[in-house]
Amino acid sequence: MDFSKLMKSKEKAVTGLTSGIEFLFKKNNVDYLKGWGRFTGENSVACDSEDGNTTEINVKNVIIATGSEPTSLPAGMLDIDEEFVVTSTGALALTKIPKRMIVVGGGVIGLEMGSVYARLGSEVTVIQHTDRICPFLDLEVSKAFEKILKKQGIKFRMNSRLEGGTNNRENGVQCRVTGKDGNTETLDADVCLLSIGRRPYTQGLGLEHAGLETNKYGRIDINKTW
Repeated sequence: MDFSKLMKSKEKAVTGLTSGIEFLFKKNNVDYLKGWGRFTGENSVACDSEDGNTTEINVKNVIIATGSEPTSLPAGMLDIDEEFVVTSTGALALTKIPKRMIVVGGGVIGLEMGSVYARLGSEVTVIQHTDRICPFLDLEVSKAFEKILKKQGIKFRMNSRLEGGTNNRENGVQCRVTGKDGNTETLDADVCLLSIGRRPYTQGLGLEHAGLETNKYGRIDINKTW
């Protein structure tokens, strides 16, 4: 596998998709601003561009579609650098195929990325805190999925949790994992993928200026009209 060519193909696909959206904007006479958007009032939005300029526009209706970001571990537990300790973003931008990869989290994103690298030749170990992967799925589906992934060579540590780790740029990543029996062991990997969920990307939007509030999960409270 020529991994550099694989990544170039990925970048070409991303560029094509994003430039395609810009083309559709222009074709349909959609005005757009590039920058960081935030509310300055109930009917006003400001856009801070990279060149330091700010453009403010008056609006009648606003769609908030800022997406989500990966959930991180508590500070100091295992810090993300998107090179050795990565999220799905970093996993899509590695410069070489890791010999060993630890995936923390047995959900759809972690398993998708883990499956890709397992088929590329990585030795993948998944750490999952419950007794099965994708616990939101029907039990029969979850177990069948696990069998498929095991045939790809993926190993699983169920009922296990990550206690912490060390990011050593020369020797990879060490993860301390505690199993159901209470015993803690250290697992070594070239790359650790943290895939423990996603949270709404709502900070810095100035929601208070629009009279909007978020719940404890960062989700915006809505009703029939907003």
